[in-house]
Amino acid sequence: MVTRERPKILMVTVWDWVLARFRLALAESLREEGYDVTFVCADGKYVDRFQERGFRWVEWESKRKRLNPLAEARALFALSDIYAREQPDLIHHDTIKPNLYGPLAIKLNQIRGQTETPPQVIDTFMGLGYVFSDGLLPRIIRTLVRPFLTFAVNRPHVHLVFSNESDRERLRDEGILRHNRTDVLMSEFVDTDTFQPFAPDRLAPEAADEGKNDAPVVLMAVRLLWAKGVGEFVEAARILEERGVEAQFWLAGEPDTDSAGFVPEDQLREWEHEGVIEWLGYQTDMPTLMNQADVAALPTKYNEGMPRFLVESAACGLPIVATDHEACRIVVREGETGMLVPPGEAGALADALEKLLTDAERRRAMGRRAQDVATDEFDEEVGTANWHRLYARLLSR
Repeated sequence: MVTRERPKILMVTVWDWVLARFRLALAESLREEGYDVTFVCADGKYVDRFQERGFRWVEWESKRKRLNPLAEARALFALSDIYAREQPDLIHHDTIKPNLYGPLAIKLNQIRGQTETPPQVIDTFMGLGYVFSDGLLPRIIRTLVRPFLTFAVNRPHVHLVFSNESDRERLRDEGILRHNRTDVLMSEFVDTDTFQPFAPDRLAPEAADEGKNDAPVVLMAVRLLWAKGVGEFVEAARILEERGVEAQFWLAGEPDTDSAGFVPEDQLREWEHEGVIEWLGYQTDMPTLMNQADVAALPTKYNEGMPRFLVESAACGLPIVATDHEACRIVVREGETGMLVPPGEAGALADALEKLLTDAERRRAMGRRAQDVATDEFDEEVGTANWHRLYARLLSR
């Protein structure tokens, strides 16, 4: 590792969206403190955003969902070559593939004599994702990667960061995590100066429906995967329509076609044609969209870390109905900032939504408390300060 005045940081993932959504604010704050930050990921539509903000980008030729052993071996060697060329002081990995390949790439460079002292490494788990979900294929993949992941995360220079305690304990229970070099830190913090209540002066794209504009709006904004609870959201909308509860159900996002279990576009259009929901597609101005809504909903069954949508919704003063598991409970405090429902139960989701949709004062009270919690606990300055302390601690070793 090269000694330098400005510590050199690599932020590494496969999907550029992850860096744009979860690491850009941290990278900017680190740069202000004198760090030299470079993004490493596959090419994508968010790369221009990094460069517009003045960050250097290094392309790593890899794909999110690929099981070809030869292609994956090439991706591992390509990452190893990047690390050998860059000689960083600290590498910050995000998502399962870099968490696995990154420490292996460093070990490969040690074997090849291209790295004498390995850099400090942060492997970040913002949820355990598809590999640790139920189903035959995830179990097969998990069995195949387990020995490699166990080796990778237990290297002496590797530090693990989780968004919630349950994920840390899951890796311990699986026999994968065998040390205490871990932290629970949020990656899903938000700029509460941008995400706050305000009166929008325009409607979000595709959101105008002249026939229903007076009805309260339930908003769900996610990557459109079945595991995120999209089906339950639609079914709850049907149930409430049958009960005569006036509401608009807005679904924002686009099918994540690189992930297993994405919701097909034909299905989304069918629901929209049926009139049960309004599908808004991908939205770029989330604060404006959220300030047109009355309730946020996330009936997820996915292995979430801490859903960013919930934090943004809370910051905008929305009461929330979400699944009752730890990732959602971090933001949603039952009866205080929202309501929690069992996963996979559209009827329970409809019941909770009905209570909020028919009680405007309750919505407002929960929304005010949600905004207070977001400002106090999930603000960008609070979140980045915690990461700064971790970086400083690791680089002092």
